[in-house]
Amino acid sequence: MRNFLLKKYVQGKMALENVLRDEKGEVNIIAIILIIIVVIALVVVFKDKIEELIGELFARINSDVSNVGKE
Repeated sequence: MRNFLLKKYVQGKMALENVLRDEKGEVNIIAIILIIIVVIALVVVFKDKIEELIGELFARINSDVSNVGKE
């Protein structure tokens, strides 16, 4: 089991190193980072609306769960 885990660790490490060395890997990493930044910015901008929406959804779920046995 230990040899298997060590082998998988080495394979994963080599794959990560190959991705980081490959030019496409660098572009993909930059694209992923930019997407994460955009998502974080959207969450910050629409924080109040997101909290309101989640609150309404949970209120609806709670009321529906409360009404399950009453019908």
